[in-house]
Amino acid sequence: MTSTLVIKHLYESLAVTVVFCVIALSTHILLEPVFQEAYAATSQFTTTQSIGSEISFLTAPSNITMSPSIAGLTGGAATGSTQVVIYTNNSAGYTMTITASGTVAAMKANTTGGYINDYTPTAGFPDFNFVNNTAGQASEFGFTVSASTTADLAQKFKDNGSTCNTGAADTSTSASCWTYATSTATTTIVTTAQTNNSGSTSTIFFHTNVPASPSPALTEDTYVATTTLTAVTN
Repeated sequence: MTSTLVIKHLYESLAVTVVFCVIALSTHILLEPVFQEAYAATSQFTTTQSIGSEISFLTAPSNITMSPSIAGLTGGAATGSTQVVIYTNNSAGYTMTITASGTVAAMKANTTGGYINDYTPTAGFPDFNFVNNTAGQASEFGFTVSASTTADLAQKFKDNGSTCNTGAADTSTSASCWTYATSTATTTIVTTAQTNNSGSTSTIFFHTNVPASPSPALTEDTYVATTTLTAVTN
């Protein structure tokens, strides 16, 4: 009888032990994902956006009527100007040039075929002052340029107070460093950085001088010069 009880108790203990082990194993299986060490994979990448350079006229040149009208026999002088504003986001800035249509002279008569001579500097660079021809000599038409930032001027339009193409000044703005425009581009402005939102301002000034009894004679007519400003990014 005693042996039977002992065996019974052993079976009961074994059964309890098996049940406990089953419960423990089931709990481990259920909770194992929670307690497992986490692993991660990373990969870095970049997103690139290109911004192109552009250039435009915020203010384009306007047509000019020289003033005053000049008498064809007794002569006189007239002036005119136009202002332009260039806007660019190009980090190296821009270059602006001027060209004139035609080959003989920039300023031509509308109907008679005559012309006003191009201004001729005394040296190979602009004259500090516009030198007027005297009676019996040719009439002449020329230009100069000024910039809101003097450093932007092409070197030929800078001066040292008396001579152009040297120094770093723009001494007389509308009255210094005179030359002429032809079908070959003449550089007027050179910048080295992008402009601000208000742009880069420059002004082209023109001057006509007609001496008394000019030679060649000027027939009554309207004389027109067609010029083009071109701004390109550097």
